[in-house]
Amino acid sequence: MRRRFLTRSLLSAVVAFDLLVLAACGVEKSTGVSSPGGGQVRAPREFSGIAWLATRRRFAGPGREEEPQEVFLICHDARDNEAERDLPRLAIVRTPVDTDGIVVQELHVDFPGVPNDLESIARLPGRDEALLAESNADGDDPDPTIYLARWDKNLNVEIAGSVPWPRTPEPLVNVEATAVATVRGQDYFVYAERAQGSDTTDINMTRLTVSRSGRITFGRKWTSVSFTASEPPGARPASGLDIDAKGNLYISSAYDPGDLGPFDSAVYRAATVREGGALGAKLVPVKPPQMLARSSGLKVEGVGLVAGSFPIFIADDDEDYGGLLRQLRVTAPDGRRRHRPL
Repeated sequence: MRRRFLTRSLLSAVVAFDLLVLAACGVEKSTGVSSPGGGQVRAPREFSGIAWLATRRRFAGPGREEEPQEVFLICHDARDNEAERDLPRLAIVRTPVDTDGIVVQELHVDFPGVPNDLESIARLPGRDEALLAESNADGDDPDPTIYLARWDKNLNVEIAGSVPWPRTPEPLVNVEATAVATVRGQDYFVYAERAQGSDTTDINMTRLTVSRSGRITFGRKWTSVSFTASEPPGARPASGLDIDAKGNLYISSAYDPGDLGPFDSAVYRAATVREGGALGAKLVPVKPPQMLARSSGLKVEGVGLVAGSFPIFIADDDEDYGGLLRQLRVTAPDGRRRHRPL
């Protein structure tokens, strides 16, 4: 049965004093006794995956033109344990149009079971659908699952299907980077292991079919290319992934020494998806990978293009520092700014 899902509060009702949702998260306010120094500000929860949903126009105030506002679906990497089992797994995040900053709307969505460590979102090009992938959490998940999310014109999100991870060309350990590309009407699922402890990972691709009934089917044959992150030192080579309408594959690499950082990240154009090969599409590596941006101090875990093109946004899981959404300033090696896909 189709359900309409309601939002849930960003802050716990048990907080004993006045908490303001961070200006970057909207202006919602909880009740309680104010502290001597004023209200305490809380950052939003971590953003572990990102997919663009829509562009909206929002009134920006008297005498000002309407501002375009990008809307993204964000996943949180909550675990299936006593401490995190009841936390929301998804949120809708809107870019700012005024000084209130980004707007975060956590969603209460009915999953078939309790998702464990959702780390990535892969939108299906041209459709209001996306795959939400559990990471496998370093092998701690006995049955890692991929879910199909759908949304309507009002951005009401539902889970329309689920399937266990397919048999992969290498042991499934911990995946934070997934995407979907479409070549001549055929969808392809792309993923890369985060490869903790190495600067190199494989980018893997197989055929994908998603039916209107919500059935998800993966191909049995895979094709793969290698990717090495030269920067930052000690980074996990694959922490986020997206593919533009021209087949350019953008991947983030993130350094994570612990919950308090300091973090470091880079975003690369690592490969392209092209017609050809035994699957009908093939991966062609960019040699050497083209670093488009560095994000020192941030742990980028999501890469999201707007309508399959630039601008490109990043979602951050900065652990105890919380979540962050930002548009990247993408530059070429000569320092010139890039406005369009390469």
